[in-house]
Amino acid sequence: MTNDPQQALHHAVDVTVDDAWAIPEFLAPRLESLEHAHDGDTEEHRAAVALSEAVSALVLALESAIRGPNRGRLRRRATPPPAPSPPPTDDERIAREMRRLTMIAEHWNQLCGIVCAWRESDGYDRARWHQVTFLDPAAEAGYHRLAAEAGLRTIEPS
Repeated sequence: MTNDPQQALHHAVDVTVDDAWAIPEFLAPRLESLEHAHDGDTEEHRAAVALSEAVSALVLALESAIRGPNRGRLRRRATPPPAPSPPPTDDERIAREMRRLTMIAEHWNQLCGIVCAWRESDGYDRARWHQVTFLDPAAEAGYHRLAAEAGLRTIEPS
């Protein structure tokens, strides 16, 4: 558990695969207990199964976004491979990274929204399991700079 404020997640770029998998590891025994306590044809059982599936799908999507594009297996081709495409420009590379970080933030924030129902339970990691507001420190600094220039109050990250 990471209840140390110094270890708290502040930005999407800080979210790791270990962070992603910690949520289903925390929820699994609770949801399995609920599944076993109710017959398969009850609403409680169905809700526990559905929530477990939703959390699993989010974690897998989050892990994929964190790890980056899947290169897949190399296989032999009967024909020569196509000519390599030109390397991405800096703008394309930055845009791709921003899309990746946005997906991480969206999936992470959805998982945190689900697990927050257990925030009063033993083992809930308050420092870690909260939504991120900014993609990275540069985005946060830019936000604070623009807000200061406009004379606006700023939001503080969780």
